[in-house]
Amino acid sequence: MSIKKIIITKGIYSDRELRLLVSFDENDCPVDIINLDITKVGEIHLASVEKVLHDIGACILKLDSDDKAFIENKKLMPEYYVVSHSDKKLVCQGDKFYVQISQDRKGVKPYSCNFIESDSEDVCKMSFINYYLDKYCDDQVEIISDLEDIAAFGIEYRFYSDEDISLWKLYGLTKILDNISSKICHLKSGGNIVIEPTEALTVIDVNSGKNYGKQTFMQVNYEAIETAFKEIRLRSLSGIILIDLLKMSKAEEDEILAAAKSLAKDDISCVNIHGFSNLGLLEITRSRIFSPFII
Repeated sequence: MSIKKIIITKGIYSDRELRLLVSFDENDCPVDIINLDITKVGEIHLASVEKVLHDIGACILKLDSDDKAFIENKKLMPEYYVVSHSDKKLVCQGDKFYVQISQDRKGVKPYSCNFIESDSEDVCKMSFINYYLDKYCDDQVEIISDLEDIAAFGIEYRFYSDEDISLWKLYGLTKILDNISSKICHLKSGGNIVIEPTEALTVIDVNSGKNYGKQTFMQVNYEAIETAFKEIRLRSLSGIILIDLLKMSKAEEDEILAAAKSLAKDDISCVNIHGFSNLGLLEITRSRIFSPFII
């Protein structure tokens, strides 16, 4: 799933103004939807160690933005600390160093970070837009925006200035947001998938719906699993995900597993396919990177 176009714009949705980065594939289908007013992924901050968690080999950090963050001790490099309190210990309370946010927080959980190999105060303050382009896009991606302040990020983009129709309306962003806000996602076969996020996990239920025998259960399952993976990424779902597909034989389950593993390779997050449970549920885990467009 390669990204061919990126739209950076703002608009009103559910009585809220949103500044969004929306990426599209070669078929003009949305790939990622990122709320630029929420995400902090890619930002670089000076961090101070607030607490060392020896039992799990990690630290709780306080960033210069007053946010709380988390980093694994194995990522630390004492030679690049700004402030160090010990020559013998890997890390101590009060040590300071630079980090880059790698995962948005979820609820009360802190941001996850990676260590930055620099002890200089001149560390570049990278924006999320620069981070997204560098990490997930190639040089051929087309960037279009109607926001004048985008120029400050030093990226090449086409400024959209048509006063008759907004960029938001031109790309139908309200409809796209409506679709990913709905728990029901319709399939071309006439079936549907129902996406139910809960506090502990997300359940995706596959229904044959109005298929009426036009396609076999297996064909519906293939379409459902492909759609499910697209929606998981679009909605920034993470954690435990269970998919309840239509009834299959053991051999058909193996085919779906192979398809799921192939689809997982297109995701920007780490997706693990754990197989089918005794109840026939496909078990998946996905790491968190971005917050959903509305939280």
